[in-house]
Amino acid sequence: QNLAALGRLTASMAHEIRNPLSAVMQAADLLADEKRAEMRTRLSRIIVDNGRRIERLVREVLALGRRDQVLAEPLVVADFLQEMIDEMTLRGDDERALFALDVAPDAVLLFDRTHLHQILGNLLHNARRYCSGQLGAIRIQVLGGDRAVVVHVSDDGPGVPEEGQVSLFEPFFTSDPKGTGLGLYIARELAEANDAILEFVGNTPGAHFVLTARSAR
Repeated sequence: QNLAALGRLTASMAHEIRNPLSAVMQAADLLADEKRAEMRTRLSRIIVDNGRRIERLVREVLALGRRDQVLAEPLVVADFLQEMIDEMTLRGDDERALFALDVAPDAVLLFDRTHLHQILGNLLHNARRYCSGQLGAIRIQVLGGDRAVVVHVSDDGPGVPEEGQVSLFEPFFTSDPKGTGLGLYIARELAEANDAILEFVGNTPGAHFVLTARSAR
């Protein structure tokens, strides 16, 4: 089963790389003969944008390759989330105001730090991409317990269309033309590697995801 899944992923990966690679090669060929400055700028942008897309694809698949390298440690969720939000809100308080946090101060989960950063990073970046941009548009609630820590991430955006919900965690499924479609797939794989569960639980009104992980208490 794993070999079959790997075969499908490899075939999909080859297909997903072929398109931006073709665009890079075509633009590079045209650039060599193009004299107009405006067109040269446009062709250069095509090369850079598609090069970055290929780089993202490779980086995310490499992360999947590290799925079995789990170094679990106790992580205080409130501190971990604060550090992540600090990274995402370098523009200041207006950007920070997007996030509404309700985090149990004693919630400590057992997780690989790098894996948790990738999972929550994916959820928070998606929430920011689709939210309204209003005060408290992204809601993060963390409930702590003796056996499990439950992390809720939701936004006030349009949500996931019903027809797309069954495919959310499939590799290369995306509604974002600049996305790779690997983020949620890899996030769920990394969650499972840490004996955790990542689920889409519906639209409230935007996409609402729940990560249930082992408590370190």
